[in-house]
Amino acid sequence: MSSAVGKRYARALFDVASERGKIDQVEADLGAIVQAVEQSEDLSKIILHPHIAAAAKQSLVDDLFKSHVGEETFNFLGVLIENGRELQLVDIYRSFVQLANNARGIADAVVTSAQPLSSEEQAELAEKFGQTLNKKLRLTAVVDPSILGGIIIKIGDRLYDGSMKTKLESFAQKA
Repeated sequence: MSSAVGKRYARALFDVASERGKIDQVEADLGAIVQAVEQSEDLSKIILHPHIAAAAKQSLVDDLFKSHVGEETFNFLGVLIENGRELQLVDIYRSFVQLANNARGIADAVVTSAQPLSSEEQAELAEKFGQTLNKKLRLTAVVDPSILGGIIIKIGDRLYDGSMKTKLESFAQKA
């Protein structure tokens, strides 16, 4: 779940990116930065450590990212460091992706099933739920045998639970 601070920073960055027609670029830049921080333990320790001086963090960011990301993203990183909000980076990225997807009419969905779904089944689910929400869905399929059968679809903060496990639990509570 994104924090209120993360949402505010994401909104500000989204507004700038939108105004300049660079939503896709900023999203890709932020994604690459988040991935680099998550995959490098050393980078993560430095960037996210609260007692390392902002000037040292900014110098590291300059060396690593200045020539690889757009001006908007690079300047935004500077603002985050200056304001001590580096810990919010992942929340900001998630919120930015949500804003970008809303602007594009896209929603991300996680479909959990007991057995792998075929690409045809995934496409059919994406189409039906997409029509219901009036958005284009990007599905991520997850297999979880513990649900026994049926599917669970999570789209944003909405959950559609059609699993056999939930139905059996509900039935047992009523009995």
